[in-house]
Amino acid sequence: MKIASLPRLCAAITLGALAFLQSAHADNAARVDALHVAKVATDYLATHGRNAPHITSIALEAEAMMGGKTSWIVRFSRPIVTDGNKEVGMRVKHDGSVSYLVDDKSAPKKRNVPLKS
Repeated sequence: MKIASLPRLCAAITLGALAFLQSAHADNAARVDALHVAKVATDYLATHGRNAPHITSIALEAEAMMGGKTSWIVRFSRPIVTDGNKEVGMRVKHDGSVSYLVDDKSAPKKRNVPLKS
C-alpha cells in the first residue's frame, strides 16, 4: 500500500462511520414532540380532579444504557395512588404508546453503610 493512499483510506473509513452514526441517530429520533407529550400528560392529570399533581419535568431519555431507543419521561410533582400503586410519572414512546412509572416499594431499601476508617 502506498503512503499516498493511506489518507484516502482513512477518509473513506471516517465517512462510512459517519454515515452509519447518522442513520442510527435518525432511527432513534423522536417522532412525538415534547408539546404532544405535555398535552397527553396534562390530559391524564386533569382526570384526577382539582388537586391533581402537576408536571415537574419532561425529558427525552434512553430506555437502555447502551444503544437503547429513547422515549419521553414525564415526572409528576407527587405520586398518584391508583389500584394500590403509586404512579410517579409516565413514559411516552415514539409510537405514542403510554406506560405509567410506578414507585416500587417491594424493592430492597437502600441503607447507609458507614465507611471504614
